[in-house]
Amino acid sequence: MTPCSRFVSAAILKVDGRGLNACFDVIHQLNVRTPPDVRAMLEQGGAGLTTGTQLPGMVSRLVSELQVVNVERLLNSCGVSAEKVTAIGQRGPVCGREFWKQTGSAISIGDPAILAEATGITVMDHFEQRDIAKGGSAHGLDVLPMWLLLTQAVDSVSARPKVVVRLDHSIELFYLPARRKNRPIPSIVYRQLGPGFALLHLLQSLCEPQPSASQVHTAELIDLLSRLAIEKVSADSPHQVQAIVDGILEEMPQLLGSSVTLNHAMESYWTESIHQAIAEHFPRSPEFAEIIVLGRGARREKLVQQIADQFPGVPVTTEVQRGWISGAVGASIAAIFASLHVDQVSGNLPDLTGASAARVLGRITPGNPGNWRGVLAQMELAARQTMPLREAI
Repeated sequence: MTPCSRFVSAAILKVDGRGLNACFDVIHQLNVRTPPDVRAMLEQGGAGLTTGTQLPGMVSRLVSELQVVNVERLLNSCGVSAEKVTAIGQRGPVCGREFWKQTGSAISIGDPAILAEATGITVMDHFEQRDIAKGGSAHGLDVLPMWLLLTQAVDSVSARPKVVVRLDHSIELFYLPARRKNRPIPSIVYRQLGPGFALLHLLQSLCEPQPSASQVHTAELIDLLSRLAIEKVSADSPHQVQAIVDGILEEMPQLLGSSVTLNHAMESYWTESIHQAIAEHFPRSPEFAEIIVLGRGARREKLVQQIADQFPGVPVTTEVQRGWISGAVGASIAAIFASLHVDQVSGNLPDLTGASAARVLGRITPGNPGNWRGVLAQMELAARQTMPLREAI
């Protein structure tokens, strides 16, 4: 379950197997739109988080109540009883993550105790905090659950890697090698290319009310954003994103001549930067089995086609074609983090996050006695199973 300023997303995952051999299947998904007053408070509070001002308890309670509504609707709509659900994975909205990086303290917007009390289901949250406590940045933390969600554990050595392009608040690239049964985690590559729609939406608000004829060359925009070091900019930091906007206003004001010009230029820039990053940082063999586009960018057909044109011969699919609604992937990742916790498998990759060691991630808020006993039984079963040394931490 993942809340953001626009809606609260939830998904139910069926899990077959355990640990790194598990298969995760999204069987149902649902969004609950955030009421305007709560959305306004979240957005105002998100800006305050980056300077150390915490959200008031009322907002946390309201978010939790939205999550409760979403869980109840989700269970009712798919006919699954709460007794069949092992745990809920809960993650806070993106607006809090820059504060985590600055202070080393995780802030969760939403109270897991309210969610556990209302549903009777054990809740696991605060996944980032354990990585931060070990000296990590939580940068690229979604890599492992993304790999588990989008690959299947197989015996074959001929399975090929997949590439994921997540075009949303920020632009992220994932290189997901084939997953082989009972084998250690292979080398997974992650690249962040800076703010995506976080920057676009801010620029759109500055476009001229009366569109003017203007032309922007993609090469010039790439050069400008490179000089502004956009790849080092966190989409969660309003100050860093505003610095990029100021640089564009100073050196390329024609970009804001019209929203049409802006959208065309940004989509061309995204396409070129994605192609360049994949060519420079991802292994060239074996050939990619598939490129999967996630996030709001997956709903821009022209943008998806531009990406496909850069990789002839490689199938390009989107979350829309997979039948996933907006936010379903983020909710699924939270659920997989919870599953990894139950199976006592470390959820961070220190080579990517900078942590000094791999750790089981998350904080537990027990559900009702029956559910909690079930969670403990599964954790005890996982502890008795043989694990690769790397995962037995």
